[in-house]
Amino acid sequence: MKSIKTLSFAFLGIILSLFFAACGDSNSTSTDQHEHFEAEGWNLYWGDWQLAYSVYRGKADSSIEVMHVNANCMSEHISVKFLDDNKKEVEPPTDDEHSLAWEIEDEKILDVHSCGSWGFHLKGVKEGETTLILKVNHHDHADARTPAIRVVVDKALDADECPFHEHHHDNDDDDDDHDHDHHDHEHEHED
Repeated sequence: MKSIKTLSFAFLGIILSLFFAACGDSNSTSTDQHEHFEAEGWNLYWGDWQLAYSVYRGKADSSIEVMHVNANCMSEHISVKFLDDNKKEVEPPTDDEHSLAWEIEDEKILDVHSCGSWGFHLKGVKEGETTLILKVNHHDHADARTPAIRVVVDKALDADECPFHEHHHDNDDDDDDHDHDHHDHEHEHED
């Protein structure tokens, strides 16, 4: 009888400890949980607000021309907007926990230069074709990512022939919204 009573208390103790452990995990998770950014799609706009690329739920808009840049040249500014589940544009995250990042399939062909929090320029390195994947980084993972975006780098031009220059922003060199950081973003290489 004593062993059944001891076994019952032990069993009750295990059940209660599992219950409190689960409650404890739930409470600690809710205070440590970070806001994830949900996006059903991406719209990329050239500086004149022409659509450069659009994808919704993994399906790219095939009616939009492939992005091009010349080797030795920077593209015009590209702005990033996001789409919600109703295909409506939503603003990017404004907190410090989220950032724009990318993966370039072949960095010998293409480079990317950050321009503000949610903008960038393509930089043609040498003639060829590669892909670019954009991501919304959140701490150590991506909350959202594009499918591989095809980018064509056309023939090299001399610097004075490039349609856009690294600091070309409507002749306003003091434009604080365009911060040209090149190495602030995660680059992933597949060897």
